[in-house]
Amino acid sequence: MTSYVSRHSFATQAMLQDVPLLAISALLGHNRLTTTQIYLKSLPSEVLDDYNKKLVEI
Repeated sequence: MTSYVSRHSFATQAMLQDVPLLAISALLGHNRLTTTQIYLKSLPSEVLDDYNKKLVEI
């Protein structure tokens, strides 16, 4: 496993556990939030569906 894959997996798992994006960025040592967003760019559609459901329920 490459370091990119492990860091991407870490970022994705942290996001799925509702860790704020700023905290994930700091944990990964990113200087820019956009770098962290790149790691989280390709989310599975079921994750997005779950977020959408949460927003609709509000």
